[in-house]
Amino acid sequence: MVGSRGARRQRVQGAVITALAWSSVVLATWVTAGFFVFVVPAVDRPQRADAIVVLAPVVGTGRLELAEELMSDGLGTLLVVSMPDGVHRHNFSEVCRANRSYRIICFDPDPVTTQGEARAIQRLSEEFNWGSITVVTNEFHVARAELIIQRCYSYELNMVAVRSDLALKDWAYQFLYQSASWAKAAISYEC
Repeated sequence: MVGSRGARRQRVQGAVITALAWSSVVLATWVTAGFFVFVVPAVDRPQRADAIVVLAPVVGTGRLELAEELMSDGLGTLLVVSMPDGVHRHNFSEVCRANRSYRIICFDPDPVTTQGEARAIQRLSEEFNWGSITVVTNEFHVARAELIIQRCYSYELNMVAVRSDLALKDWAYQFLYQSASWAKAAISYEC
């Protein structure tokens, strides 16, 4: 009896050690992959496009500022801004009605998700006959946004990222949020 208890304990300990080892491998793989997808993703060099599209949120993220810089560099003639109702909506007039040397279109995506923005981009591209767009977002969002937009928009797509200066806790939040959002994007293939 004592021998069988010892053997059973060894099997349980072995199973626990194996589970911990595999969990460590999975965690290390997730963190490594996440680093390359969320922190240092592949981005495009800004180039001339029919429209420069800014994904929400635009206020306080540096996205709008980068898009305006691209516009002033002559890389677009139309600025398109995602301004979901209720999300920084108090800045609507400041952003969407400001007097600029170029045209601006603001839209309210439905649903208020990257997928909703992708659908709006497709609809607007058909309405305005765009053959190319530059999309501006933050680096932690760029790869997933590109995947989702490509499901709706089939023309030339240029992804440009704003580098975020986030605190460690904010990076941790983005890491978890973006990971969950990637899982959702992986099981939803529709535009």
